Amino acid sequence: MTVLYDNLGINREILLDLPFREGIGTITQDVAKPHHPVTLHNTPTWTVLDSGLGVLTLNGTNEYLRCLAASCADLDFTSGDYSLGGWFYIESGGDDDKTLMSRFLLDNNGWELYHYNSPNYYLTLRHHHAAGASVRTGAYSSGWTFGKWWFMGFSRSGGVGQFYRGDVDGFAALPTTNTVGGLIDPESSAQNFYAGYSTSGSNNPFKGKFWRPRIWPRALSASEWRVIFEREKRWLA
Repeated sequence: MTVLYDNLGINREILLDLPFREGIGTITQDVAKPHHPVTLHNTPTWTVLDSGLGVLTLNGTNEYLRCLAASCADLDFTSGDYSLGGWFYIESGGDDDKTLMSRFLLDNNGWELYHYNSPNYYLTLRHHHAAGASVRTGAYSSGWTFGKWWFMGFSRSGGVGQFYRGDVDGFAALPTTNTVGGLIDPESSAQNFYAGYSTSGSNNPFKGKFWRPRIWPRALSASEWRVIFEREKRWLA
């Protein structure tokens, strides 16, 4: 029996889901119910893996995906919980900071997820604030090295951020370090949503391959992240 997309518990309330089924062109379809219009800029490369899975490769210079702010107001997270996930193959080169997903204005509003290279290979989720004790609060974990497929999950619940990581050797909930004060609610943002790029001024383009970035307006549990990982890992092994 075929299980419909909306009947899968893991897809409950999902806002963004980009499985990259097209394999060609400058538009990729969001299969989540909002159907955000997402466009590819500066010709990212469509790549087919040995498994037959189609992924996108970004050059770390000027290639990215974008959804205009007016079409993604539902990704403007402030006080509510949310989750970000996907598969990423991070390559060395380009900027030290490599943005995976973002919707923010530096030290002012919104949220961003980015990778910083050696020696600790941090993956960081950061909230931006226009005023208060800090212009940025965030959570991070280490060990996200270059040159392999990583399954990444992040769940924000109040002031706590929890990272999850998987590869062909297994799945784990990672220890997470929060800045002082935890994750303070970010100010509302009117910025575009980007995958592989940021609005920080230096733009921090992503270098490498990625597949199926997703966003939910709720904090996924460890068991939910494990379900996704176990279902999809064979395609990236």
